[in-house]
Amino acid sequence: MRTRLGKFFAVLLGILTGIVGLVSLISAGLLIADGAAERTARVVPSYAKIDLEELIAKEEWTDEDYDTVYRQTGLKRSGADSVPREMLPLFQEAFFFEGERRHDPAASTTPHDYLIDEEGYEFLAPIVPLEEGDVLVTSSCHTYGWRNGHAALVVDAEPGLEKLLQSITLGEESVVSSRRGGYEWFQSATNFMVLRLKDVPKEERAALAEDAARRLVGIPYSVFVGFFSPKDQFGKDCDNSERKTHCSHLVWQAFCNAGYDIDCNGGPLVTAHDIARSPLFEVVQVYGFDPDKLW
Repeated sequence: MRTRLGKFFAVLLGILTGIVGLVSLISAGLLIADGAAERTARVVPSYAKIDLEELIAKEEWTDEDYDTVYRQTGLKRSGADSVPREMLPLFQEAFFFEGERRHDPAASTTPHDYLIDEEGYEFLAPIVPLEEGDVLVTSSCHTYGWRNGHAALVVDAEPGLEKLLQSITLGEESVVSSRRGGYEWFQSATNFMVLRLKDVPKEERAALAEDAARRLVGIPYSVFVGFFSPKDQFGKDCDNSERKTHCSHLVWQAFCNAGYDIDCNGGPLVTAHDIARSPLFEVVQVYGFDPDKLW
C-alpha cells in the first residue's frame, strides 16, 4: 500500500513540477515578448535635427525639400501642404521628442503607451488637419508582447470637434467618440499614423465616413470576427442580429461597405498593422514610427 502511495505521490509531484516549469517558461516568454514590445513603443530618428528656417522661407519646394520636411517632421507632401509653414518647427520638435513612456491599461491585458513631458503632463503631439474618411492607426497598444495596436475612422473633421468611429474594448459597443476620447488619445500615444485613400475625391471619402457613422454604431466587440462569424458583417452570409466587430475590423468594414478592401493580406483577421500596410492608402503623417520602415 505504501509503495503504491509513494508511486502516486511521485507521479503527482512530477506532474506538478512539470506544470510549474511550463508556467515559468510561459511567464519568461511573456516577459521577453513584453520587453521587445517596450523597445518598439516609439522610434525617434537616429539622425540630427536641422534648422528649418531656410526651407520655410523658400517660395516653392522641390521633391528633395519635401523629403527633408518628411524626415524632419513626419509630414508627407499632402500633410506638409496642409500645415502653415511656421508650424513646421512644432511638428519637428514632437517628431524628435523622446519624453517619458508610461502605460495606461486600456484593458486589463492591453496597456496603452503614452508620453509625459518634462513637467509631468501628458504630451500631445501636433496632428495634421484631418479630413472625413481619414484613418488613424497606432501600435501603442500591446497584449503580452504583441503590438495589436488600435485603429479608428475620422467621421467628423470640423476643427476642435473632430469625432472618430471606433470599437474600443471587450464589453463595449462601437461608438462615435468626441475630441478627448477620440483623436487626442492618438496624439498622446507613443506613435500614430494618419492614412488617406489614394486618388479618391474628398467628397467620396466624406460620404464613406458619413455612411459608416450611420451604420456601424452600436456593434458589440469581439476578437473572433472572421473566424467564428463572417468577416463581412454586412455581407449576404451574415445574420444582422449577430454582428460583431473590433477596432481594426470596424474600420475595414467601413471601407468594405464602400467597395474598398484595406486588409493588405486579405486574411480572416484584419489588424491595425494590416490597415497601415494597405497599398490603397497614402501616408499623410508619421509620428513615433521609423520614417523608412513605418510599421
